Amino acid sequence: MIKFLNNQKGSIGIAIVIALIGILSGISLASVAFRDSRSARLQIDGLQKFHFLRTEVYRVRQVISRLTINNQINERLPLDIRRNINVNYGDHRTVYEIRSRANTRYELGSSGYLVSSMVNSYSGGGHSATEESSLPIVKFGEYFIYSSQTLAIFHYFSDIDRALDDVDGNIRFYGADVIHGRVHSNSDIWIRQIGGGSNNGWPTFYGLVTTAGEIKVYGGGTYPLDDVFRGGLIEGYPRVIFEPTAELVRQNGRTLFGDSESDNMIAFVNINGLSYNARLGHIQELHPPEEFIIYDQYPPYGPIGNQIGINYIALRDTTWTVMSGTLANDASYWVPFELWISGTIRGAQTWGSSHNIYIKDDITYEHTIPGQPPDGGEDGDYPVNTNDYFGLISEESIYIQYGHYCPIDTIRKKPNTDNIYIYGALCAMGDSQGETTPNGIYAGDGIFTFQYHFPKGSTPAQFWFGEWFTMIDLHRFKYPTSILAPWPPGLDYPWYNPIWPEPGPVAGVPAIPNPHGAPTVTYLRGEIRLFGSIAQRRRGFVRRSGNADYDTGIWDIDNHIFGLHSNALNPAGGPSGYDKDYTFDTRFETKGPPDFPLVKYEYTIDSESVADLGFFLGRWTFRKPPENF
Repeated sequence: MIKFLNNQKGSIGIAIVIALIGILSGISLASVAFRDSRSARLQIDGLQKFHFLRTEVYRVRQVISRLTINNQINERLPLDIRRNINVNYGDHRTVYEIRSRANTRYELGSSGYLVSSMVNSYSGGGHSATEESSLPIVKFGEYFIYSSQTLAIFHYFSDIDRALDDVDGNIRFYGADVIHGRVHSNSDIWIRQIGGGSNNGWPTFYGLVTTAGEIKVYGGGTYPLDDVFRGGLIEGYPRVIFEPTAELVRQNGRTLFGDSESDNMIAFVNINGLSYNARLGHIQELHPPEEFIIYDQYPPYGPIGNQIGINYIALRDTTWTVMSGTLANDASYWVPFELWISGTIRGAQTWGSSHNIYIKDDITYEHTIPGQPPDGGEDGDYPVNTNDYFGLISEESIYIQYGHYCPIDTIRKKPNTDNIYIYGALCAMGDSQGETTPNGIYAGDGIFTFQYHFPKGSTPAQFWFGEWFTMIDLHRFKYPTSILAPWPPGLDYPWYNPIWPEPGPVAGVPAIPNPHGAPTVTYLRGEIRLFGSIAQRRRGFVRRSGNADYDTGIWDIDNHIFGLHSNALNPAGGPSGYDKDYTFDTRFETKGPPDFPLVKYEYTIDSESVADLGFFLGRWTFRKPPENF
């Protein structure tokens, strides 16, 4: 070994070997370092792309929010947004190409926007980068942004929080009102400390309350903010655009009864799951008008007296056509005339009408026991109904019907005078466009209310000494009313009651019993047991006090003049309507009925929460990018 080391040639050989080993080690270490550096760079690049995808959904959501101004959102889609972002690190530069597309998307019970985003990148040194140096990782994500959710997210929504007479504070929340869902009004909201309840006479709101105006106390004074608005209160909030037409149902709805609008037709619909049976009514005026001789005395209030005039009345008759069929799940239906509806709902259905809608009996869900909440209840004590959703949209108003003649069995019925169940989201969008009746009533504005607000008795058909007498009131009094011939106090006006004539107390005379089984006038009718939400142009009354609001003696129903009400001089009548038992269906926070109106906000460019108005992220998935994206 010593000789070998002392050998100069051997030393040179060892040096060469050691040098080669050093060079190879350096190359190997450099290669490892390069691979580690590239691997780290790719990892950072992938992480950077992931974060770009996360931020992209919020950018697109804000763009969509801005496009809701003036209802232009559907006309401006699809969106195709592109941008480049440069990231420099030392002498290295990476360019990220980001492309996003957005389009409308409709799924079971949900409406919204599908946003697809893809992030690609290429890099280079010396602050240069070319597409030829693209990095191998391409990120692609899809997001479903719910478009709020529909108007069904609001337990209460009102465009104008006043009644049809437009008097401030004429309709308000009070002690008996307990509201668990979200509330919004585009005008001031009135509250009052009265009516009992469990909150010292104040109403209780457990959900967020927003108003484009402010909270006002009827009678003046202040209110305990935290006790009343337990879910929060925001005044001066952006207005929610409330359309006057059921645009989506008109566009997508199935027309079971044709698409020709008519003022002389009625759709009488019974729903049984995913089937229905119906009668299509055609209203015809009979000619010539019928004559009713007016007497100063008439049975059963005495013998026939002297003739004092003649009533000439155009009578109407309705002929009915039988219809039936099946319904589709996740579909809407458009009725171009008046709709009378009730039944048991299966699946997701929305029914819309260009005219008034009358709820003629209970509307319930097939997969929920009546009386139980479909969302499982606040404490999860009940089964959650994941199948059934119902929407009802009127381009005029929605009424709880007092009674009707049933064309199926020809019987007069009043099923809604002993409580009523209503499951679903209701929307009454009639718009008077500022027009009023001569007495200042905004009769064209949509409301949710009950039919026959001011009930009084009338005289049903009678036997009198073996002879049959009908239309007795028309033989006793001049019709229609006039200043010279007002209708008597406490007596019902012909055809104001949907099943007139119907006996009841009449001022100044004893009630006339009816031996033929006709029901008597019903004043208070139990509770409205609503599981869902209500949206309306104005707040409709669901209970009336019976005070003498229109003490005129003259009837003009079209102009909301209803003769004489009960008062101290007129003991007939009294309070009418329903107590409220309203429960919000929290399922509507993420799923609305098919083609239900979407939430669209008005706001200024400076709005701090513009991206949050009406939209929220539902699902976010990553997958392989599609070809030709």
